[in-house]
Amino acid sequence: MADVVDLVSDDEPGDDAPGPTRAELKPSVCSQEATWFSQLFPSPDDQVIDSSIPKEQVEAFQDLIWNKPHDRMVPGYGMTPKELASVSSEGRRGWLVTSHFYWLSRCINHQQNHTKFYVFDPTIRKASIDKLLPIRTASQIKQIVFVLSVGRQDDGIVFLGTDKVPGDHWSMAVVDIHTGVLTYCDTLGWPLPIKFLPSVVRYTSCLGLTSAAEVTVRMAHQINHEQHICTEGCTNYPLQTCSDVCGIITMVCVAIAALDKKLFELLLKPQQANLYLTDPTQFSTYLRHVVLYWLAMKHIDMSRISLKPSFNALADLPSINKAKLGVKRKTEVAEVNGSSTPYKRKFSRTKSSGNIDQFILKAVDDRISPSELVQEAVELFTPHAKTSLESLNREMLEFYEGIVFNEAIERHRDDGLSLKSYVKEFIEYPMANPVIMFKNQGKEMKTLEKDDTILAVQTPFQREMMKTYGQKCMCVDLTQRKVEDKFHLYTVLVFVEGEVEVPVAWLITNRNDNLVLNLFFKTLKLNVGTFQTEIFIGDIGSCFHKAWSLHFPKPEKRMHSVWETFNVVSSRLNSFVSKEEERIKIKRFLNIIPLITDKRAIHYYLSALYEVLEPHADFKEYFRDRYVSDCKIEFWASCYRNIPSSQFIPFLRPFDKTLQHLGLHGAGHPFSRVDVLLHKLLQLSRFLEYKVHIQTSETRLLKASKSINLKHSNSPQGLDIYTSASGDAWHIHASAETNSFSVLDTGSSTCSCQVYCSSCNFCVHRYACSCPDFLLNPGGCGHIHSIHSFRKMNEVLNNHDNLSRPSLLSGSTTGPSESTSSGQQKTLGAELNAERLKRQVQKDLNSFSQHLQSIQDTKKLQIFSEALKTFISQDSSTNEHVF
Repeated sequence: MADVVDLVSDDEPGDDAPGPTRAELKPSVCSQEATWFSQLFPSPDDQVIDSSIPKEQVEAFQDLIWNKPHDRMVPGYGMTPKELASVSSEGRRGWLVTSHFYWLSRCINHQQNHTKFYVFDPTIRKASIDKLLPIRTASQIKQIVFVLSVGRQDDGIVFLGTDKVPGDHWSMAVVDIHTGVLTYCDTLGWPLPIKFLPSVVRYTSCLGLTSAAEVTVRMAHQINHEQHICTEGCTNYPLQTCSDVCGIITMVCVAIAALDKKLFELLLKPQQANLYLTDPTQFSTYLRHVVLYWLAMKHIDMSRISLKPSFNALADLPSINKAKLGVKRKTEVAEVNGSSTPYKRKFSRTKSSGNIDQFILKAVDDRISPSELVQEAVELFTPHAKTSLESLNREMLEFYEGIVFNEAIERHRDDGLSLKSYVKEFIEYPMANPVIMFKNQGKEMKTLEKDDTILAVQTPFQREMMKTYGQKCMCVDLTQRKVEDKFHLYTVLVFVEGEVEVPVAWLITNRNDNLVLNLFFKTLKLNVGTFQTEIFIGDIGSCFHKAWSLHFPKPEKRMHSVWETFNVVSSRLNSFVSKEEERIKIKRFLNIIPLITDKRAIHYYLSALYEVLEPHADFKEYFRDRYVSDCKIEFWASCYRNIPSSQFIPFLRPFDKTLQHLGLHGAGHPFSRVDVLLHKLLQLSRFLEYKVHIQTSETRLLKASKSINLKHSNSPQGLDIYTSASGDAWHIHASAETNSFSVLDTGSSTCSCQVYCSSCNFCVHRYACSCPDFLLNPGGCGHIHSIHSFRKMNEVLNNHDNLSRPSLLSGSTTGPSESTSSGQQKTLGAELNAERLKRQVQKDLNSFSQHLQSIQDTKKLQIFSEALKTFISQDSSTNEHVF
């Protein structure tokens, strides 16, 4: 329906001047990083030589990431401030890139001569390698260290990342030139990538290893399960339990391999050692501080990593039956007086002071029975589930606080005619038109029925959010249709800056099939362009994923919505278990699963759950075969979302929960009219645009502020306005040029918004107008200024009338009325005529007030002032005579 246009950048084309600093461009992100820097974190004080991180080096690093131009490489690092800042971030923003390892290779290769460190490139030619390895230093090299970008396919095969097919995980390998032993080290316990050894030989051939047959592979972690569990054959090499520490710990281990041979050999011993590095997730923040310390120093100082000479990592180890437990990591963190300190595992199961992952791992260590594990988990952590739900509701209330919807939307009894009216007006905004696909009821089309209605919506703000954040994770949600609903609502969502789930497109339709879904995704691709998302979350039947993959590149990972999975399991439970009390008990057991964010813990819990469910063997087999075995659990469980467990996991609840909270769906709010649903969704998008987009950018704030003041200057005049009985809503009657509109006072007079009209003295959220200009323009529309001026003028007139008119309680009385019916009619006619004249006067005064600000001629202003005083004095004397 509307032409697809590219987003217009705020920067002028061809401007080569450095952009603003990152602190100026992304103040909210930098504020989050400042919070990260201020937090307490556990450090291995008893193990490393020096665990202190000098304050001056932290401040030097902060200067690099905050006070340098955001669009320029930081000199000496080969990285932008944003890339450098990933060291001081967590979650996906904390993932390292190749540039970090190129910087590390320059430092390590400069600081010593016996180890050569490469960022592994599977496509490199031998001639290029020869240039990287001068002949005069080749004889000194004893080992080569590689860092590898790898990925894993759905079938478990690990591949080497390239520019065309990038990896999503870092691992390392060390080749001993004299023995030919290649030690492969992966913090997830993944197997050796395919086609790795032939590529290694290209690097080692000039040093004497010319064939893959001469290379012997040694694995730091033995391959046993897709979700790795350490066995007797595993070493002390780090094993991560989160998704964002692989880059940091790999940087640290590469430095250890090159600069601390004794510690690296200890990491590769099969004998269990008491080492802080074995659990990098626990010391993730400390290790990030060490790396940023290196970056600030431009030197790899091993004193914050290497062990004290007096520390014996092999002494005083706890007695552990590894064959029984299948797990070796024994160190945890406890909160002591607000700070974290390492201690041997002591988790009291009499109170829920820890998290559920710690509880399960401790329970396995203590060898409690499966029934005890499940029962105690439910008793301890079901309150946590309720608290988490309450916390989510609280966060939702706080986030959407202040949003008020204008309900006066319908322009015609016929939904189709009203909708068509709005769509026609949207088309008049080619750069901001949110309608990307429209088929009204009654229109003939080849592939659709005459009675079908299809409306796809995406604002420019939503398009930008989808392009920016959709590459990481995308969720497609179908709001559950209720009996009173006439239409379905599809919502495409992304997760913005680790803060909020933002809808980036909607489809309203009476149909629920692949045909309309394909049309929707095809239209989205035309509007947004093509891109690949890492994680796609859709329906349990994968219909959304299949339709998406027809038009966009296939997502790297496919997952199902958690709520749909549990809805299906809960409904099927009724057919397997007849007793209500048993069903309630089993549901409580199942509801614990979404709380578990550790992959080892969830498998331990499920093993215990299977034994507890033995009396209901049919349901146990159904649940295990349908949702757990053969890696099916990876399609829905929280711990496989590939995001940090310390942050809120997105898309655990349907978008309908948000709609119900906002009063857009549910009891008394059916999807019965497309025009109403469209308008309210656009009001919601407008609120989110201010919240997560405009208010986080000085440039966008300035642009919106200019817009609202420009709207004031060009506000419409001579409007036919009707005020509601409540006095907080106004109806603007239709004219020959425009439709009718409604304006609502939202009550947000104390809003701290910076998009402010200096003339009217209110922010853009003070009023809500039903016109398209208000919905699509960051500065709102001109109607809200006209209404505000109209309202203020009425207040002035009413105040003057009240002051000049004597009170009826002052003692004045009138004689008995002897008016006849005809006299009453004359009085009524006079009153009506007076009301019409009063309305006209108010219009004229409203019009004059618009021009008053621009009048600079003192003579004109004096004439008007004298005339107004004369009118007021005459009006006062007339009123006194009447009474």
